[in-house]
Amino acid sequence: MMGLIISSGYKKTGRFGKAAFLKQFLALGMMFLILSSFQPGKKYTIYQGKESSAVEKATCRDLKLDVEKVTGAQVLIAEEPAAVTGNGYHILVGSPTSSHLIADYAKRGLISVSNRYPGPRGGVIQVISEGQQKVLVLAGSDDEGVQNTVYAFSHGQLAVDPLSYWTGIPQKKKTGFDPYATPAKVIKPPAVPVICYFENDVDELANLKQPYLEYDMETWKAMINSLRRMHYNAIQLFDMLGRPEFFIREPYKKLRPGYHANMALVDSFIDYAHLKGMKVQVDLSLGYEIKSITDQEALCWSQYKGKWISTWIYYLTETPLGKADIYSLRPRNQVWDRAYVSSCGEQKETVFNEVFASVDSILNLYKPGAQKICICYDDGMEIFNQNFRPPKDFTLVWSDNGYGQFSTLPLDTRGYDFGTYMHAGFWKNHSVQDPYPERIDSVMNFMAKNFKATRYLQVNGQTFRPFLLNLQAFSQWAYDPVSFNGEDFYHQWAEHYFGTEAAPFAVASMKALHLAQFDRNGYVQNLSEIRGLINFLQEVNNESPSRFTKLFGEKLVPTELQERRRYVKQSLDEASKGMARVRTHPAFYYDYVYLPAKMYFQLLEFENTLLELALFEKKEITGPLHQSASSKAKELLSQAASQLQIIYKTFQEGNQESKFKNWYDPARRRPNNGFPDMEMIQKIREHLIAQEKDSQNK
Repeated sequence: MMGLIISSGYKKTGRFGKAAFLKQFLALGMMFLILSSFQPGKKYTIYQGKESSAVEKATCRDLKLDVEKVTGAQVLIAEEPAAVTGNGYHILVGSPTSSHLIADYAKRGLISVSNRYPGPRGGVIQVISEGQQKVLVLAGSDDEGVQNTVYAFSHGQLAVDPLSYWTGIPQKKKTGFDPYATPAKVIKPPAVPVICYFENDVDELANLKQPYLEYDMETWKAMINSLRRMHYNAIQLFDMLGRPEFFIREPYKKLRPGYHANMALVDSFIDYAHLKGMKVQVDLSLGYEIKSITDQEALCWSQYKGKWISTWIYYLTETPLGKADIYSLRPRNQVWDRAYVSSCGEQKETVFNEVFASVDSILNLYKPGAQKICICYDDGMEIFNQNFRPPKDFTLVWSDNGYGQFSTLPLDTRGYDFGTYMHAGFWKNHSVQDPYPERIDSVMNFMAKNFKATRYLQVNGQTFRPFLLNLQAFSQWAYDPVSFNGEDFYHQWAEHYFGTEAAPFAVASMKALHLAQFDRNGYVQNLSEIRGLINFLQEVNNESPSRFTKLFGEKLVPTELQERRRYVKQSLDEASKGMARVRTHPAFYYDYVYLPAKMYFQLLEFENTLLELALFEKKEITGPLHQSASSKAKELLSQAASQLQIIYKTFQEGNQESKFKNWYDPARRRPNNGFPDMEMIQKIREHLIAQEKDSQNK
């Protein structure tokens, strides 16, 4: 039919038809070339085992999408036959338990895989040939091993990026891909058996769409899909259960009046996580919106233990929290994230020895077989190094200081299985990451060597997208600590996402950004300092010199702020150099490297001006030059106002990746420590004018 159309057109148009014919011919040739490059005639069949679990079937669907996206070929999923026959490409997915064919291949010595080898969570990639018939086998020792094997194939052979949703970088196509050319490979089980992501402090991510303070399913699925491909196999739900701030603190009540945790949505979140092979962890703290104890009840276990216990049982029997696989508890205040201070004279070690024994009994009764985790922050570490002893079936998890380091170490592991709770991001640097793959390398190996802290790893990712580098570094270490090299990973990661020309500048920028966050500081901590400066300047009076010292002590000094500013300026300069060298998809470079440095630099410029004004006012308020100094103060305030306008302009321009453009909108961002606005500047201006009038009247 196509030939008839071409012939008809040529005869009809005569001499001028030759040109038209050539154009049509070339266009058709290009179309055939494109179609052939995507292998339209190469049909793929993915065979899943007859006994495949829901997780294995979901993994087969992921593989189908991967192959289609990369090759453009037609891909079918079918139940495994008695024997593989026929043309096209055949891929067999399963384990010896779920697939009769894989069990038969293993029995006949054609593939070496069993429930013991490579072992739970491991697998094998191998092409099996019988005569002229070939089949690519992606076999796991168990269904988690099947997942790890399929995702290893997709990443290694198809170059499918686990972070593509977040980077916005389009998938590259492959021409002439031959799955039967895939080299044999053993997929080792991850060294750390449980790698858990902690969804905590997630405001910007949860506020991408309305209603605020909860994920939509698209965001949740994208996060789970990426995490699982990065070897995370568990996720702790926290914010989505109704973090206390969401329904108690005024900024959140203004953002979403009448907030209630959406338990139907949480139920769907848990189901999807399970479908994708992720265990679900829940912390049995008692401050969730779904049901909580009061602040008074949280301060005296001995008096209110009945209320604590009934609330735990409610969680397990009346809510989706009962569907979790892992349960954790922290020996601290059960409503707020702070140390337990008894209101009734209790000894802390005695309280939590009883609390953990009670939780152990409750879980044994209502959730037999669930994994139990005890997470120790600094206060928990202190009592563990004394006489706190949870039951031995709890894995003891040691928390870092928020910046990938440990302020306190165990005196003795006392025979407990040990793990770590680490931060890819921390509340103090919530908006701008502190990148440190090299620290992850050294610190995690130290904990593994000295305390065998390899039974469990939890990673706090804050709002996920700004912390991708550290998130992936932690998971890569947990997968294979021996071969992980933080410095090499850093450069490989940057080259993968930004290209070889821009990568050195990206790394240099991020390393300078890391140096800027000395003394456990960060963007949000600087916001807190700014809020203090604004409060001081709005009320400056004859008591100001002593009040300034009371507010800031020796913490807020110009030399420290200038040093931090120098590092961030260096980060911004290096990021700027790299921008011009990004060859493909510069939006992610802008969002991930350039914009954070730019935002932090602008904030520090603003803070520096406010600090200069505050120190000026502190010095001049009681001195003889105060009246003549008002013009200098007004000049500094005008400079601060201009700087704040620039900050807001940067926020309005936002990310370049359209899905995340409004990420930094102050109206949606996490309200901890507040955010400065022009109304605050105006109040300072009014106060300065009032001071000037008072001075003139004296």
